[in-house]
Amino acid sequence: MEDSAWKLFDRVAADYDQVAPFFAEYGAAIMDVLDPPAGCRFLDLGAGRGALTAPALERGCVVTAVDAAPAMIERLAADYPAAVTHVMNAQALSLPSDRFDLVASAFVIHILDDPAAGVAEAYRVLAPGGRFAFTGGSARQGNNHRPGKNPTIQTPSLGGRLDALFEEFAAYLHPNGSMGHMVDAADLLEEAGFVDLHNDRAEVAVAFPDNAMLWRWAMSHGYRAFIEDLPDDRRREFHHRVMELPADDHVLRRTTGIWSGRKPG
Repeated sequence: MEDSAWKLFDRVAADYDQVAPFFAEYGAAIMDVLDPPAGCRFLDLGAGRGALTAPALERGCVVTAVDAAPAMIERLAADYPAAVTHVMNAQALSLPSDRFDLVASAFVIHILDDPAAGVAEAYRVLAPGGRFAFTGGSARQGNNHRPGKNPTIQTPSLGGRLDALFEEFAAYLHPNGSMGHMVDAADLLEEAGFVDLHNDRAEVAVAFPDNAMLWRWAMSHGYRAFIEDLPDDRRREFHHRVMELPADDHVLRRTTGIWSGRKPG
Protein backbone atom coordinates (compact mmCIF):
# COMPACT_ATOMS: atom_id res chain seq x y z
CA MET A 1 0.00 0.00 0.00
CA GLU A 2 1.22 3.50 -0.74
CA ASP A 3 2.81 5.09 2.32
CA SER A 4 0.27 7.92 2.31
CA ALA A 5 -2.60 5.41 2.02
CA TRP A 6 -1.83 3.29 5.06
CA LYS A 7 -1.08 6.41 7.10
CA LEU A 8 -4.48 7.84 6.20
CA PHE A 9 -6.21 4.60 7.19
CA ASP A 10 -4.20 4.58 10.40
CA ARG A 11 -5.58 8.07 11.17
CA VAL A 12 -9.21 7.13 10.46
CA ALA A 13 -9.14 3.68 12.08
CA ALA A 14 -11.20 4.71 15.12
CA ASP A 15 -14.05 5.95 12.89
CA TYR A 16 -13.68 3.56 9.96
CA ASP A 17 -17.01 1.82 9.31
CA GLN A 18 -18.33 3.14 12.62
CA VAL A 19 -20.30 6.12 11.24
CA ALA A 20 -22.24 3.79 8.95
CA PRO A 21 -21.63 0.05 8.37
CA PHE A 22 -20.88 0.52 4.67
CA PHE A 23 -17.93 -1.84 4.39
CA ALA A 24 -19.41 -4.33 6.85
CA GLU A 25 -22.48 -4.56 4.61
CA TYR A 26 -20.22 -5.04 1.59
CA GLY A 27 -18.18 -7.65 3.43
CA ALA A 28 -21.28 -9.72 4.17
CA ALA A 29 -22.45 -9.42 0.55
CA ILE A 30 -19.03 -10.41 -0.79
CA MET A 31 -18.86 -13.44 1.50
CA ASP A 32 -22.31 -14.49 0.35
CA VAL A 33 -20.93 -14.55 -3.19
CA LEU A 34 -17.71 -16.37 -2.29
CA ASP A 35 -19.51 -18.79 0.06
CA PRO A 36 -16.46 -20.42 1.70
CA PRO A 37 -17.10 -23.65 3.63
CA ALA A 38 -16.44 -24.14 7.33
CA GLY A 39 -12.79 -24.89 7.94
CA CYS A 40 -11.63 -22.88 4.91
CA ARG A 41 -8.20 -21.37 5.49
CA PHE A 42 -8.98 -17.74 4.67
CA LEU A 43 -6.69 -14.73 4.29
CA ASP A 44 -8.28 -11.27 4.54
CA LEU A 45 -5.84 -9.12 2.59
CA GLY A 46 -6.04 -5.46 3.67
CA ALA A 47 -8.56 -6.33 6.34
CA GLY A 48 -9.36 -2.89 7.76
CA ARG A 49 -11.76 -3.24 10.70
CA GLY A 50 -12.81 -6.74 9.62
CA ALA A 51 -15.53 -6.37 6.97
CA LEU A 52 -14.56 -9.75 5.49
CA THR A 53 -13.11 -11.24 8.66
CA ALA A 54 -16.40 -11.08 10.58
CA PRO A 55 -18.57 -13.03 8.11
CA ALA A 56 -15.73 -15.46 7.42
CA LEU A 57 -15.50 -16.29 11.13
CA GLU A 58 -19.28 -16.65 11.30
CA ARG A 59 -19.02 -19.27 8.54
CA GLY A 60 -16.43 -21.23 10.49
CA CYS A 61 -13.39 -20.21 8.43
CA VAL A 62 -9.91 -20.25 9.93
CA VAL A 63 -9.06 -16.57 9.43
CA THR A 64 -5.77 -14.73 9.06
CA ALA A 65 -6.18 -10.96 8.64
CA VAL A 66 -3.45 -8.54 7.58
CA ASP A 67 -3.37 -4.78 7.08
CA ALA A 68 -0.59 -2.23 6.69
CA ALA A 69 -2.21 0.20 9.17
CA PRO A 70 -1.30 -0.73 12.77
CA ALA A 71 -4.33 1.06 14.23
CA MET A 72 -6.65 -0.98 12.03
CA ILE A 73 -5.09 -4.26 13.14
CA GLU A 74 -5.16 -3.21 16.80
CA ARG A 75 -8.93 -2.68 16.64
CA LEU A 76 -9.59 -5.72 14.46
CA ALA A 77 -7.66 -7.97 16.83
CA ALA A 78 -9.65 -6.64 19.79
CA ASP A 79 -12.98 -7.12 18.01
CA TYR A 80 -12.22 -10.55 16.51
CA PRO A 81 -9.79 -12.41 18.79
CA ALA A 82 -10.47 -15.67 16.93
CA ALA A 83 -8.61 -14.29 13.89
CA VAL A 84 -4.82 -14.39 13.55
CA THR A 85 -3.83 -10.79 12.83
CA HIS A 86 -0.67 -9.17 11.47
CA VAL A 87 0.50 -5.70 10.49
CA MET A 88 1.79 -6.51 7.03
CA ASN A 89 2.33 -5.07 3.56
CA ALA A 90 0.07 -6.83 1.04
CA GLN A 91 2.80 -6.48 -1.60
CA ALA A 92 5.37 -8.43 0.49
CA LEU A 93 3.59 -10.88 2.76
CA SER A 94 5.60 -12.52 5.53
CA LEU A 95 3.50 -15.65 5.19
CA PRO A 96 4.35 -19.15 3.93
CA SER A 97 3.60 -20.14 0.36
CA ASP A 98 0.74 -22.54 -0.48
CA ARG A 99 -1.01 -21.87 2.83
CA PHE A 100 -4.58 -20.64 2.17
CA ASP A 101 -7.68 -21.98 0.45
CA LEU A 102 -9.16 -18.53 -0.18
CA VAL A 103 -7.65 -15.05 -0.27
CA ALA A 104 -9.95 -12.06 -0.59
CA SER A 105 -9.32 -8.32 -0.68
CA ALA A 106 -12.07 -5.69 -0.52
CA PHE A 107 -11.28 -2.25 -2.02
CA VAL A 108 -7.52 -2.59 -1.48
CA ILE A 109 -5.74 -3.80 -4.63
CA HIS A 110 -6.35 -0.56 -6.56
CA ILE A 111 -4.72 1.57 -3.81
CA LEU A 112 -1.53 -0.49 -3.61
CA ASP A 113 1.63 1.13 -4.91
CA ASP A 114 2.11 -1.98 -7.08
CA PRO A 115 -1.23 -3.79 -7.58
CA ALA A 116 0.44 -6.57 -9.58
CA ALA A 117 2.74 -7.33 -6.64
CA GLY A 118 -0.26 -7.66 -4.33
CA VAL A 119 -2.00 -10.07 -6.71
CA ALA A 120 1.23 -12.05 -7.15
CA GLU A 121 1.55 -12.40 -3.38
CA ALA A 122 -2.02 -13.63 -3.14
CA TYR A 123 -1.14 -16.26 -5.76
CA ARG A 124 1.99 -17.31 -3.84
CA VAL A 125 0.28 -17.86 -0.50
CA LEU A 126 -2.66 -19.78 -1.98
CA ALA A 127 -2.60 -23.55 -1.93
CA PRO A 128 -2.91 -25.15 -5.38
CA GLY A 129 -6.57 -25.05 -6.35
CA GLY A 130 -7.18 -22.09 -4.03
CA ARG A 131 -9.02 -18.98 -5.13
CA PHE A 132 -8.28 -15.23 -4.94
CA ALA A 133 -11.07 -12.64 -5.14
CA PHE A 134 -10.89 -8.87 -5.04
CA THR A 135 -12.98 -5.77 -5.57
CA GLY A 136 -11.85 -2.40 -6.83
CA GLY A 137 -10.82 -3.23 -10.39
CA SER A 138 -12.34 -2.35 -13.74
CA ALA A 139 -13.37 -4.75 -16.45
CA ARG A 140 -11.14 -5.33 -19.47
CA GLN A 141 -11.25 -2.33 -21.82
CA GLY A 142 -12.36 -0.81 -18.61
CA ASN A 143 -14.70 1.63 -17.11
CA ASN A 144 -13.36 5.15 -16.80
CA HIS A 145 -13.55 5.23 -13.03
CA ARG A 146 -11.63 8.05 -11.44
CA PRO A 147 -8.72 6.87 -9.28
CA GLY A 148 -9.18 7.74 -5.64
CA LYS A 149 -12.67 6.49 -5.02
CA ASN A 150 -13.92 2.94 -4.80
CA PRO A 151 -14.61 1.88 -8.39
CA THR A 152 -18.30 1.01 -8.44
CA ILE A 153 -21.18 1.00 -10.85
CA GLN A 154 -22.91 4.36 -10.59
CA THR A 155 -26.56 4.46 -9.66
CA PRO A 156 -29.04 7.36 -9.57
CA SER A 157 -30.19 9.33 -6.52
CA LEU A 158 -27.81 9.85 -3.62
CA GLY A 159 -25.00 7.73 -5.07
CA GLY A 160 -25.22 9.38 -8.47
CA ARG A 161 -25.23 12.88 -7.00
CA LEU A 162 -22.27 12.12 -4.79
CA ASP A 163 -20.34 10.61 -7.69
CA ALA A 164 -21.09 13.68 -9.80
CA LEU A 165 -19.55 15.89 -7.11
CA PHE A 166 -16.38 13.80 -7.05
CA GLU A 167 -16.16 13.94 -10.84
CA GLU A 168 -16.60 17.72 -10.84
CA PHE A 169 -14.04 18.41 -8.10
CA ALA A 170 -11.45 15.95 -9.47
CA ALA A 171 -10.42 18.79 -11.82
CA TYR A 172 -9.08 20.72 -8.81
CA LEU A 173 -6.73 18.01 -7.55
CA HIS A 174 -3.01 18.50 -7.99
CA PRO A 175 -1.22 15.93 -10.19
CA ASN A 176 -1.25 12.51 -8.51
CA GLY A 177 -3.71 13.78 -5.92
CA SER A 178 -6.06 11.47 -4.03
CA MET A 179 -5.13 7.77 -4.06
CA GLY A 180 -5.58 4.74 -6.20
CA HIS A 181 -5.00 3.37 -9.68
CA MET A 182 -7.33 2.23 -12.40
CA VAL A 183 -6.49 -1.47 -12.71
CA ASP A 184 -7.66 -4.09 -15.18
CA ALA A 185 -8.80 -7.00 -13.05
CA ALA A 186 -8.56 -9.71 -15.70
CA ASP A 187 -5.07 -8.64 -16.75
CA LEU A 188 -3.83 -8.66 -13.15
CA LEU A 189 -5.23 -12.11 -12.51
CA GLU A 190 -3.97 -13.65 -15.76
CA GLU A 191 -0.49 -12.11 -15.42
CA ALA A 192 -0.18 -13.62 -11.94
CA GLY A 193 -1.05 -17.07 -13.30
CA PHE A 194 -4.69 -17.40 -12.24
CA VAL A 195 -7.13 -19.43 -14.35
CA ASP A 196 -10.89 -19.97 -14.32
CA LEU A 197 -11.64 -16.26 -13.98
CA HIS A 198 -15.03 -15.08 -12.76
CA ASN A 199 -16.73 -11.70 -12.47
CA ASP A 200 -19.54 -11.58 -9.89
CA ARG A 201 -21.45 -8.74 -8.23
CA ALA A 202 -22.19 -7.54 -4.71
CA GLU A 203 -24.74 -4.87 -3.83
CA VAL A 204 -25.33 -2.75 -0.72
CA ALA A 205 -27.82 -0.11 0.37
CA VAL A 206 -26.86 1.97 3.42
CA ALA A 207 -29.12 4.64 4.91
CA PHE A 208 -27.86 8.11 5.87
CA PRO A 209 -30.52 10.01 7.82
CA ASP A 210 -28.93 13.38 7.07
CA ASN A 211 -26.12 14.99 5.11
CA ALA A 212 -24.07 15.65 8.24
CA MET A 213 -23.76 11.89 8.73
CA LEU A 214 -22.92 11.48 5.05
CA TRP A 215 -20.07 13.97 5.46
CA ARG A 216 -18.74 12.27 8.59
CA TRP A 217 -18.81 8.98 6.70
CA ALA A 218 -16.93 10.48 3.74
CA MET A 219 -14.20 11.63 6.12
CA SER A 220 -13.90 8.22 7.79
CA HIS A 221 -12.42 6.18 4.90
CA GLY A 222 -10.60 6.53 1.57
CA TYR A 223 -12.76 9.42 0.33
CA ARG A 224 -10.87 11.53 2.88
CA ALA A 225 -7.71 11.41 0.76
CA PHE A 226 -9.59 13.05 -2.12
CA ILE A 227 -11.13 15.71 0.14
CA GLU A 228 -7.87 16.56 1.91
CA ASP A 229 -6.02 16.86 -1.39
CA LEU A 230 -8.37 19.59 -2.63
CA PRO A 231 -7.18 23.21 -2.31
CA ASP A 232 -8.56 24.87 0.82
CA ASP A 233 -11.20 26.93 -0.96
CA ARG A 234 -12.37 23.98 -3.04
CA ARG A 235 -12.48 21.76 0.05
CA ARG A 236 -14.79 24.22 1.76
CA GLU A 237 -16.92 24.39 -1.37
CA PHE A 238 -17.03 20.59 -1.61
CA HIS A 239 -18.18 20.36 2.00
CA HIS A 240 -20.89 22.95 1.35
CA ARG A 241 -22.09 21.08 -1.74
CA VAL A 242 -22.28 17.76 0.14
CA MET A 243 -24.28 19.41 2.90
CA GLU A 244 -26.66 20.85 0.30
CA LEU A 245 -27.38 17.57 -1.50
CA PRO A 246 -31.17 17.06 -1.94
CA ALA A 247 -32.80 15.24 0.94
CA ASP A 248 -35.27 13.22 -1.12
CA ASP A 249 -33.20 10.03 -0.91
CA HIS A 250 -31.09 9.06 2.10
CA VAL A 251 -29.99 5.62 0.90
CA LEU A 252 -26.59 5.13 -0.71
CA ARG A 253 -26.82 2.23 -3.15
CA ARG A 254 -23.67 0.70 -4.58
CA THR A 255 -22.78 -2.28 -6.74
CA THR A 256 -19.22 -3.54 -7.16
CA GLY A 257 -17.61 -6.26 -9.20
CA ILE A 258 -15.91 -9.20 -7.51
CA TRP A 259 -13.18 -10.56 -9.75
CA SER A 260 -11.66 -13.92 -8.92
CA GLY A 261 -9.32 -16.58 -10.26
CA ARG A 262 -8.09 -20.02 -9.25
CA LYS A 263 -4.48 -21.06 -8.70
CA PRO A 264 -3.87 -24.15 -10.87
CA GLY A 265 -3.23 -27.42 -9.13
